[in-house]
Amino acid sequence: MTAPEESSFLPAPGRSVPCGAHFRAAVLELAALRGVGVQALVTAALLLAPEGAADPGMRDSGGEAVLEVEGVQSCDAAIRRALAAALALADPGARILPAEDVRRLEAAVETLGYRNKTLAHALQRLSFQPLDGQITEVRDAAQLFGFVNEWCFDEDQVRRRFRELAPVYHPDTGIVACRERMGQLIDARNLLVHHVRSVYSSGDWLAKRGRTPI
Repeated sequence: MTAPEESSFLPAPGRSVPCGAHFRAAVLELAALRGVGVQALVTAALLLAPEGAADPGMRDSGGEAVLEVEGVQSCDAAIRRALAAALALADPGARILPAEDVRRLEAAVETLGYRNKTLAHALQRLSFQPLDGQITEVRDAAQLFGFVNEWCFDEDQVRRRFRELAPVYHPDTGIVACRERMGQLIDARNLLVHHVRSVYSSGDWLAKRGRTPI
């Protein structure tokens, strides 16, 4: 065995890794909790640290400090990133996901985002535009709610249809946010509810309701 080959198996010398004071204290506490030394903690953490993780840096709100690390052939930043990952994973609620699962979840989120945009675009094309002025006619209110005429619904159906439409047009959270449309939906609901309550018991309503499909 040649000298260069022998040197490749020599353990990495110990060194001081600069880090934040609070960070150092947390690492030492975790190592003590696990019953291992900092070297063992770093070695294990290097296997788990995600790619592209942020370097916690050489100082924090507690100031600057150093960690004595032996036998680890990685740069200071990589060691700090690995230990930061170990501290994060010490949280009982933390989970480690395989990279393939992470990519699959990211792809699913991207697909859902695309579908949401497509749905919003379709709703913008298909939805009615706000009518001119206030909703004062029962016929217009019924049309706004998608009813065939002013005799084919009851109060429960009006409120149920409003709950279906309101999330679509809500000006803050709606897929097709429209303040004017939302205001007209509220006016239409109130008008239709009043219409049902005022004439529901009349014979004219019951007669027309009996001839009209719901």
